[in-house]
Amino acid sequence: MKTSFTLIAIATITFSASVLATNVQLRPADNTFETKVCYSAATEGLKAAYELVRKSTENFDRFTAILSCNGKSLVRTARTFKQTDQEQAQTARKIRFITDESLESQICLDAVLIGVDVALEKHDMQRFNIICNNQDIKTFAKKFEGKTVSL
Repeated sequence: MKTSFTLIAIATITFSASVLATNVQLRPADNTFETKVCYSAATEGLKAAYELVRKSTENFDRFTAILSCNGKSLVRTARTFKQTDQEQAQTARKIRFITDESLESQICLDAVLIGVDVALEKHDMQRFNIICNNQDIKTFAKKFEGKTVSL
């Protein structure tokens, strides 16, 4: 009984931590200059933080050498939140295809929409090596896996 209760408690804590980790919200803790620099690096990128420090009387290199943003360097803070933003933008971004009426373009489009093997079979082109935008058709179609495609 005691071990099952412990396992349930550990599972609950682990699940709660993973749910909270995906919903990151940044809020400045105070209104100090250091906080403003860290917050601008996390939300707008390293260039914005650089501009903010440059406008002050501080030297950027010396200032960032001693600055810590929640235990991380300014560069690491900017990279961490930039990666999170890029991952979210990639999942939300739609891909727009511009094709002409040629058979090759239709095969490339179908490869993305319904799969390479099905597209080649649909157009009876299994024996041929199809190139889409200077790439093999399989490589081309793989780039668009899991993305929303609009025509």
